[in-house]
Amino acid sequence: MENNKFRENYLVCNPQESEFKGNNIDLNNLPLVSFCIPTKNNEDTLDNCLRSIKQQNYPKIEIIIIDGYSDDHTVDIAEKYADKIIFDKGTYGSACQSGFELAKGDIIALIDSDIIIPHENWLLNAIQFFNFSDNVSSVWPLYQAPPNASKFSRLYQTNLYPLIIFNRIKNNRGYFGGGNTLFLRKYIDEIGGINQELHWGEDFDWAKKLKKKGYQVVLIKDPLYHDTMKSLKEFTKKQLTGADTFIDTGFGLMGLTLSQILYENYILGTRGMIYGIIREKDPSWMLYPFIPLIRTFAYFYKYVTKKCLKTRVIR
Repeated sequence: MENNKFRENYLVCNPQESEFKGNNIDLNNLPLVSFCIPTKNNEDTLDNCLRSIKQQNYPKIEIIIIDGYSDDHTVDIAEKYADKIIFDKGTYGSACQSGFELAKGDIIALIDSDIIIPHENWLLNAIQFFNFSDNVSSVWPLYQAPPNASKFSRLYQTNLYPLIIFNRIKNNRGYFGGGNTLFLRKYIDEIGGINQELHWGEDFDWAKKLKKKGYQVVLIKDPLYHDTMKSLKEFTKKQLTGADTFIDTGFGLMGLTLSQILYENYILGTRGMIYGIIREKDPSWMLYPFIPLIRTFAYFYKYVTKKCLKTRVIR
């Protein structure tokens, strides 16, 4: 009963149009959608991201780039597509808030610069889910690796990510509707905007606040492509960044406990690997053992580093 209530009142999975009872969006007078995209040295992914936005079959879009003072061709690429480009050298949360403050749309799309929208009707279809009820704050898509992605990216985005997400949904744990999500701007205003102190996990922070306010997240199964985690090197770098935050905040930032994190990495993931190799014959699962090993290394490396630094400061 608790899980059913959880799904009904907080997270709604891919509802049918016949279930819609809200009036957040006037489909005869579509609202402006503001895409707020933080970047820094993303010349390898940004063009595909922005081109996919421009190709949307949607009449009212603005693109705001918040750049962290890139020293590659990121800004040159942005200038071909963006309506506004601003600079913010602060945290990722600071960049998101800077874009949000500049945006004019009633709907805010906070997305990474490595997101690709897969087809031209994606946005038009997605915003309609705001009308599931008047209480919907967020429309949250799943994502997967783009076609022809690397083996590791396919493992992480297409195979592991949905396995973990649907296990969290089934067991009523975690916060949903964080990054790469559409929001009604009035609800972001209501929670005081975005936490500018967080460089990693700012999306969990605003998802937690929206949940506490009692707003709903609608999960849609029309995915976005997430062109990230292309290699073990990139994965390791991002885990070290995340570990910095976890050392300070704990895993409660995600709405999870340490035991739940360990379960996902060492039990659920291992089961997925065995099933994926034996039943699905997907060779990308052969890389899975590196994921918990790198995450464990990143956490303990950051923990020891910070502990040693704190000891030196005290002395």
